[in-house]
Amino acid sequence: MIIVKKTFLKLISIPKKLYYKFFSKFFEGKIQYYDRHQSYKDYIKKQIEKTEDPKRIAKWTGVEWEKKILGFRNLFDRNKDYLKNKENAICLGARTGQEVLVLQELGLKAVGLDLVPFPPYTIQGDIHSIPFKDGEFDFVFTNIFDHSLYPEKFVSEIERISKKNSHIIINLQLNNPGDDYSENLINDPKSVEKMFKNSELIISRKIKNTFDEMNYEFVLQKN
Repeated sequence: MIIVKKTFLKLISIPKKLYYKFFSKFFEGKIQYYDRHQSYKDYIKKQIEKTEDPKRIAKWTGVEWEKKILGFRNLFDRNKDYLKNKENAICLGARTGQEVLVLQELGLKAVGLDLVPFPPYTIQGDIHSIPFKDGEFDFVFTNIFDHSLYPEKFVSEIERISKKNSHIIINLQLNNPGDDYSENLINDPKSVEKMFKNSELIISRKIKNTFDEMNYEFVLQKN
């Protein structure tokens, strides 16, 4: 299969991103795992490397700050029906925490979780072992699915911390190879949908965010 893929790419001579957008599903399967690391410790080290990069931090907290605030306001506005009567929210992989700030503006008690803390919005924690008790949140958001080394474990943790009838919103990069810090490539949204064993799918749709490369969205309700 690898030989066929390389031959195909050579014959059509297309850029990498166009290949993943239109053709990768024929060669890579529904979900591709990059398998970049020798150990889980190496994975954590790599992800922290990006999050602690001073140039990136300056960008996230500088020129990109307001753009992301506006973007998350639009994102949560299109999903406002699923934010009604919500109290406790968590944003997984929140980094500098613009999504947390926006949820707080909407009246929710919200917290962000990431490997590197960014007070006052984001605390330190691992998405594969979330440091909160079962059923603690009635709203969960994440847009870092591609940074998960073990997506099924990530999903099980999302469902574990979600209370009955809570809503979960997932933004994905579909058919997008991401960057050197991405751990998986999703070619078919159903491959993610099937990982949720204890939730009902409410919405599955294409999106076009104004502030990132996410192009697909799930909304689920915990059973």
